[in-house]
Amino acid sequence: METQGKNHSDKHGDFRIGRRTAGILLAAALVAAALGTVNAQAGGELVPLGKKNGVGARAIGMGEAFTAVADDYSALYYNPAGMTQLASSEAGLSLGYGMSRNDASFQDGTPQIASLEATKLNALNLILTDGGRWALGLGYYTPVSFDDPLAYQAHGSAYAYTASGEIDQYRMALAYLVSPQVSIGLAVSALSGREQVEIQDGNTARYLEEYTGYNVEPSFLIRLSDMFSVGGSAVVVERLDLTDTYQEKGGDPLQSEYEIQHPFQAKLGLAFRSGLTQISADWHGDFWSGYAYRSAGAAVFDRDANYPNKHTFNIGLEQRLDRHGPELRLGYTWENQDDARPQPDQRDPYRISAGIGFAPSRQVGLDFAYRYQGSRTVQNSLPDGPADLAIDGQDHQVMAALSYRW
Repeated sequence: METQGKNHSDKHGDFRIGRRTAGILLAAALVAAALGTVNAQAGGELVPLGKKNGVGARAIGMGEAFTAVADDYSALYYNPAGMTQLASSEAGLSLGYGMSRNDASFQDGTPQIASLEATKLNALNLILTDGGRWALGLGYYTPVSFDDPLAYQAHGSAYAYTASGEIDQYRMALAYLVSPQVSIGLAVSALSGREQVEIQDGNTARYLEEYTGYNVEPSFLIRLSDMFSVGGSAVVVERLDLTDTYQEKGGDPLQSEYEIQHPFQAKLGLAFRSGLTQISADWHGDFWSGYAYRSAGAAVFDRDANYPNKHTFNIGLEQRLDRHGPELRLGYTWENQDDARPQPDQRDPYRISAGIGFAPSRQVGLDFAYRYQGSRTVQNSLPDGPADLAIDGQDHQVMAALSYRW
């Protein structure tokens, strides 16, 4: 999810709310209103969801272009149908360190820096297979992060915004090898999470946003030849509920409930293998609908959120140095939205990644990855005012993963 769209404009473009899925995932966050004023509840604005962390150091090193690769424990997250490619059962664990930083400059002045660091368990999963027709996967992931700091001076006063938290995903999937060329899979996920937001702008306001939900995701993998494969998945059933508690300093808490309608998410990927080289490419799409909204004791309102659909494109390279040696990985990812951006110097987010993998033994794998994300938004510091606030965002992510096969 990204935090977007406020009158308060957030760094990812407009504080409507939130930041970037797990593949699948999804969500939304509720945040706030106009700079220097108010009660977000009054506007009942919602947001597209936090930042995507990705899962597993190998896939992240390849820019998450993993839908048609899906041949290790990360398949449970990226494409469950790929679990049938595992010759033996496998368990995986990955830890991630992240640092988010925003440089905010008002009217081309000196940038003010705000940063936030966190180390979290990224994934813990298990895939059981008979090495033939069937595979069963169980996993826990933290694919979405809300960590996002912002601070700047404008109009003679100081403004600060800090968000932290994550969405957790508990996932179970079954895969079946229909023929030597075709595999299918079905995953069911339970979602839960918390986001804590604090806004300081003369007054202090806090939000506690709690998410619960589930989704259902069928998938496929087709091996067109020894060199080419294609894969895909789609979230076809999803429910996500948000309980938002808002409180100003010295005031009573106000609670609102949202049912977020995020009707469709899809992934398609293509992979090419030749000798020691593998190249892959993915497209991930998030399609938005609307939400139902209720304040404590109020009637239910249905709203067409009109959030732009988001498209993510991923390219990855994996190069093995020799048949039993380490693997080097590179990846590039960029995002695009359906709506037109009015400011010419505003840029959509992009990510650059690199990684390396080792196999100390036949049973053990070690993978490491680093990813950098950059973005720039230009926003208005006052409601309906000029675009006078430029925010350059940076995200650094370091991932380490351990896998064991038997």
